Amino acid sequence: MKRKLTINEEIAIRLCHHDHGGESIEDAATYMDRTVKAVQRLLCSAKKKAPQMFPILWPQHRAILSMYDQHISCEAIAAGLGIGLKVLEKRVTFLREHGFLWDRKPDQYRPSMDGDVKERF
Repeated sequence: MKRKLTINEEIAIRLCHHDHGGESIEDAATYMDRTVKAVQRLLCSAKKKAPQMFPILWPQHRAILSMYDQHISCEAIAAGLGIGLKVLEKRVTFLREHGFLWDRKPDQYRPSMDGDVKERF
């Protein structure tokens, strides 16, 4: 099987991707001994070859996800990160659009749901 990503693209993804620790692009550039622009180009070419690996979440996005999972209120999340509610709203919208976040509202029981249950033996 032919390799799609180059070694440098793989290193850039491993350094910057949120599943592998999520360093900043600047830190990745320092580690790889390259310029920030070169690392950005590597990530862009990797995105064309392996779009399933993207988007890469920023540290702020990861913090919002972890706080959201702990059921912390939006006001407390914004205050904890030092951002406004409008900025938080944009970040949450981004996370929802890319499938990282769903609504917190649990399904409520309705009598019409009784017909939906089917037992199989």
